Amino acid sequence: MEKSDRILVGRSEICIYSGFGKSHFAELIKMGFPAIFWGGKWRAHTENIEAWMQSATRPRGVPQDVMEEDE
Repeated sequence: MEKSDRILVGRSEICIYSGFGKSHFAELIKMGFPAIFWGGKWRAHTENIEAWMQSATRPRGVPQDVMEEDE
């Protein structure tokens, strides 16, 4: 069976794809990040990550003066 390029296996691979550091992974899981620990490894589907990020980053009316500059 050939490995799917849409299924990520391992916390490192998931973090690299999503752009999050490993130190934040547990926090993301608590927030509903779409990954499952199965067979001794974390697994996630790229399409689910994309959909979760779109939902999680949807504007929610945060006042502009509350926003912090990234750089």
